[in-house]
Amino acid sequence: MFDAEPGDWQRMLDALRSVPWPAVFTWALSEPAADGAMLTARELWGRLEGDPEDSVSLAVQVRGIWFTCYFFDADEIEFSFDPADVVDMESFAPVCDFVRWLGDSTRREVIVTMEGNDHSAMPWLLHYSGVPDRSKEPNLD
Repeated sequence: MFDAEPGDWQRMLDALRSVPWPAVFTWALSEPAADGAMLTARELWGRLEGDPEDSVSLAVQVRGIWFTCYFFDADEIEFSFDPADVVDMESFAPVCDFVRWLGDSTRREVIVTMEGNDHSAMPWLLHYSGVPDRSKEPNLD
């Protein structure tokens, strides 16, 4: 998701509290929050800006497929998954579920591309609009 704003991050983090999927935050240089409490987007990005050596990842597992965010850039909500985990329509379903959840929770457009540095220039493989009053089904064309 491009041009992400703090509210987009917060809506995504808030939505994690109500999904049945395991979600794991891992800090590189420090201990996780006590009792697994989730930080707000402002606290999370503030902590990362306060210690440039620290990093965090968020991994969400949807029916066997892990989607991981490394919080590289506050302007882009980016999750990665291993395409080798998707071998048929049954294993593709969790990808659709995750993309739909991310779009609906942020109320933003979600684009799946191949791995690379300039996602905005890449053709999308899967597109979903979480913008209200738009189609709720992924475009698989």
